[in-house]
Amino acid sequence: MKSSDLNTPVSLPQAQRLGQAIDRWRLAQGLTQTQLLRTARISQGQLSRILSGRFSRISAAVQRLCRAAGVDVAKEMAGASSDDGWRSVLARAVHRSWDGTPAHARELIRLLRVAKALRTP
Repeated sequence: MKSSDLNTPVSLPQAQRLGQAIDRWRLAQGLTQTQLLRTARISQGQLSRILSGRFSRISAAVQRLCRAAGVDVAKEMAGASSDDGWRSVLARAVHRSWDGTPAHARELIRLLRVAKALRTP
């Protein structure tokens, strides 16, 4: 990413896609969030916002984090499709509905499978 791309607006799906790409890289490298934020020289709050896709512009912090993680911002932004918006809405709805327990996760999965079976001819 070039410094001229600083402050480029991003859509919610694009921001979430960037955050997910960064977090996938972090997990693949076996890094903690603390190690990543120190490498990118950003605060815990900034890291949390970026990884969860809660930003609307490419800030210096987003740029440093992408550079540290080797994430190509232009590629990630171009790869977002209109379906990504619905995926993120669904993911947030399921996340808000889940109480955090494994038993409840199994129940939500069961309900989604039932809903799928109902719509399949």
